[in-house]
Formats: sequence, structure tokens, C-alpha cells
Amino acid sequence: MDFQKRLPATEKVIAEIEPEKDIRVKIVGKVVGLTPDSFVLDDGAGTVHVTTDPEINMESMKVNDSVRVTGRVFASENGFELRAESVQNANGIDMGLLKRVRELEKQAVHLI
Repeated sequence: MDFQKRLPATEKVIAEIEPEKDIRVKIVGKVVGLTPDSFVLDDGAGTVHVTTDPEINMESMKVNDSVRVTGRVFASENGFELRAESVQNANGIDMGLLKRVRELEKQAVHLI
């Protein structure tokens, strides 16, 4: 049986996503808009429209929930959108601390 491997998802903030280059990304943010099959995610650096497949259970998702989305990037009229492959509850994550860790990681990369 042959399995086709997916490309790895890159951890990004929304403002850094480049639809011409990025194929799969992971982002963490707050849900700021919600419909039965999509939502808008805000990570403090930008917002993105996220569509979901019927397999993804969004029944318990609410506006202001924190979530981690892994998905594919698709160009759209407004720049790009994500098609979620997975959506994880991230309500326990301290978003300010996450932002600080990412800043420190960027600084460390420049020191190497």
C-alpha cells in the first residue's frame, strides 16, 4: 500500500502567510466570526477566513474561543483563505506568552 505524505505544516502568524509560497500552515488565534462551515480567525497579526470540511466538528466552537488550525493555503480575491485539515481547542493557551516565545525564537535564529 502506497501512502502519499503530506508536506509539513509551517507554524506562522497570519500576516506572514504568503499564498504563492505557503502550502500548509499552522496558526493559533481567536475565533471572531462563525458560520456552520467556516469561521474567521484573528491571531493579533491579522485575520483569515477558514473553511472546514463536514468531518470537522464545529458544534462546540464559539466566538472568542482560541483554536489551533492546520490547513492548506488558497489564494482568494481578498488575498488568501485556509481550508482546515484540523481544528484543535486552544482555550488554555496564554496568547501573550505564545507571542513572546515566537519573538524569542526569531531572535535566537538570528544569533546562530
